[in-house]
Amino acid sequence: MKFLIQKNILQSALQLLAKATPTRSTLPIIGCALFTIKNEKLNIRTTDLEISISIDCDIENFIDGSVVIPLNKLLEITNAMSDEKIDFSISDIGKVIINCKQGQYTIMGQSHEDFPKEQAIENGTTFSISGKELMNIINNTTYATSRDDLKPVLQGVLFQIDKKGFVSVATDGHRLVKLEKKDVHTQDYNGSVVVPSKFLILLNNQLEEENTATMIIGDNHIQIMLEMGTITSRIIKDPYPDYDGVIPSDNTKTLIVDKGSFTEAIKRVSIFSNKSSRQVSLNITEKNIIITTEDPENITSGKETVDCNYDGEPMIIGYNALYLKEVLQHQNTDEIKIMLHSPLKAGLFLPMEQNENENKTTLLMPIKLNN
Repeated sequence: MKFLIQKNILQSALQLLAKATPTRSTLPIIGCALFTIKNEKLNIRTTDLEISISIDCDIENFIDGSVVIPLNKLLEITNAMSDEKIDFSISDIGKVIINCKQGQYTIMGQSHEDFPKEQAIENGTTFSISGKELMNIINNTTYATSRDDLKPVLQGVLFQIDKKGFVSVATDGHRLVKLEKKDVHTQDYNGSVVVPSKFLILLNNQLEEENTATMIIGDNHIQIMLEMGTITSRIIKDPYPDYDGVIPSDNTKTLIVDKGSFTEAIKRVSIFSNKSSRQVSLNITEKNIIITTEDPENITSGKETVDCNYDGEPMIIGYNALYLKEVLQHQNTDEIKIMLHSPLKAGLFLPMEQNENENKTTLLMPIKLNN
């Protein structure tokens, strides 16, 4: 097996492929990339057994074959090379010889037979959505997914798709985002699927607003074809929680506040909060919000006042400052409407003006304040 490839082509491919390579694994071969030359193209594939990325690259002076090469080592040397063509020769025993103007390097490869098989899409159905719409969905939901490996279904975003529109939901148990979109042009697919947030975040960096994103959803996998290659992921099969049941319908106290000034005040005050609880207290009155925090362990405290309009009885409510800050940052209007009921019930964060084709609801659970 042999091939000649332009350095910048290989470098950009390896940088993306590395995103589907685990940093630590009990299976060393998935820290490698599978190189296969067939039909006058070099295909490079990586996988962490959940997500796989496959990229086709243009090459010259090739002889067909397959080999598995350690990815990080190859990416390191490729990054350090000047912009030129790189010559690869692979021996019968898997020794990879790399030649360039600067010198010659060798890496020991492995047999392609030991590399995990490509994920197969079974009973796949296609749906298409504009890159701009999909990027909007990803940016508005993935931040609210869980990081807890013990709750795998909450590490994904629920997609509910039918002819009426597209509903996407994300929650980590502390906050929840529900984004409803009408007039989203999809094809064929009707149903629900929980898509891992890792796949969506990876995908978001490759999407282009002006292009249409076409996905294939199968029984166990979701796949998207992009200009640079193909990204495939397992879907999460666990049933998604009843999200509509936790969205309160009786929050009648309306708080209106400027997003920018409120967010910046939370950022500053939270610096002095306890590093474990991240607790901040909001003392809400008709004309202002007094934001306070105190950490007796480190003898620190913070206090700021922000103007607001509030039509309910005065209320003191506590939030995790990190969650509150993220919720505020992901609101899309300069002013935010927060619907409240009581200090122990979830607040609803809504844009002041809803788009007729988009309805977004964000829920944030309060925390019990320390006396």
